[in-house]
Amino acid sequence: MRVAVLVLVGLLAGCAPQFDIAGRDWTKPDTQVQDVTADEMECARLASRAYWTPESVVGGPADVVRVKIEDAQMSSAFRRCMEAKGYRATRS
Repeated sequence: MRVAVLVLVGLLAGCAPQFDIAGRDWTKPDTQVQDVTADEMECARLASRAYWTPESVVGGPADVVRVKIEDAQMSSAFRRCMEAKGYRATRS
């Protein structure tokens, strides 16, 4: 049972959205890399709070679906935040 829980936790951790805050994924004219990184960090912080799905009492596969929905919400919030700051994605 413990092995199954560890495997599930490992899989879910690998599914979390990854925000590259090194200043390479977004571009804005006349902006230094440090400024891009600072804006990415702010948007990542905001995006980490921008999701909500009801808690599942069922667990297992229902939680996997819930986490995927939350990940999509976070990624969308991050993208919207960066675009609102005038950035354009350098890769899709």
